[in-house]
Order: sequence, then structure tokens, then C-alpha cells
Amino acid sequence: MPADSSVELQQLIDRFPLEGTEVRRELLERAMERLRRLTAKILGQSFPALHLIHDVDSVVNETWMRLLPALEKTEPQTVQDFFRLAAHKIRHVLLDMVERGKHLNQERSMNSFDTSNAIDPSQMTFDPAQLIMWNEFHQRVGSLEEDERKVFEMHYYLEIPKSQIAQVLNISRTKVSQLWIQATERLVGNSSLLDQVQ
Repeated sequence: MPADSSVELQQLIDRFPLEGTEVRRELLERAMERLRRLTAKILGQSFPALHLIHDVDSVVNETWMRLLPALEKTEPQTVQDFFRLAAHKIRHVLLDMVERGKHLNQERSMNSFDTSNAIDPSQMTFDPAQLIMWNEFHQRVGSLEEDERKVFEMHYYLEIPKSQIAQVLNISRTKVSQLWIQATERLVGNSSLLDQVQ
């Protein structure tokens, strides 16, 4: 059985109430490869411009630093809960990176006479319309109704098949599909963006 299987990760989560920081560190270490895949998915699909200045590992490293203290304050009950928390932290890291990139652009514009260590402006350009849509999209995920949010995060971020989601949440496959549709309709009003989500 792989060290990062859901069974192995669940066993670590079950030890949270009795053990301290070390078991939380072990969970993050065991889940590292799955965190990298989750980060790559979110980065590639939702923040493609950031690929020019940040790689997956830099995002994962910053997410790790936020996840560890978060796990000290809240104890996920399941592997799905853990990866929902991880996806939430990854989104926040990426949104912060976007903001830092915008500020860097502004600073370079104000100091355009300084050509040392210059970065090609085309590499630091974000499509404002697309950026606004994706920013709003990820921020809205946390404001969904709980049942909609669970289905959306499990299917979109964790790539859990809808049939398995139905089993985990103990609801019908039809109900999962209904919640998925409701969630996506709440999150995006732009048809082109909706196509990317689905």
C-alpha cells in the first residue's frame, strides 16, 4: 500500500487528538506528492500566468508553511477534509502571489529607468478580465453552501469521481450531480469559464 494512500493518511489523522506537531508533519510529508499534483492542477488551470514566475514547488513550500499552523488550530476528521483545507490554503497562496506580482509590476513601472535585473514586461502581464474572473471564482468557493462546497471541492480539486463522492457523503449519484451543477452555476456566470470548470 502506498505511503500516501488514503488509508495511511487517515491513520495519521486519527492520531491527531493524542499526538502533537510531529504527526502533523508526518502527514504533510506523506501527502507531499498528492499536494504537488493538487497544486499543479490549480496553478495550471486557474493561474496560468503565474507559471512564468513561480513553479509548483515554490507554491507547495509556501502552502506547507501555512498548513502546519492551520493543522494545529483545526483537526480534519477525514482525508477529504484535509485536502479541502489544503486546496483552500493553495488558493490563498496563489491569490497572494498574484497580488505580489501586481505590486511588483507597479513598482517597476514607477522605476522604469532602472534597467538592472529587468524582467520582460510581457512575462509579468496578467489578463485583467481573466484574472478578475479566477480571483472571484476561487474566493466564492468558500462561500458555497456546505453540501455544494463539499461536492465541488472533492470533484474539482481532489479529482474524486462523482460515484465515490456519493458513497463518501452517503447521498445518491443524482444528488451529487445536482449539487455539482448548483455549485458551478453559483461560482461562474461566464460561459467560457464554466466550460473550463466542467
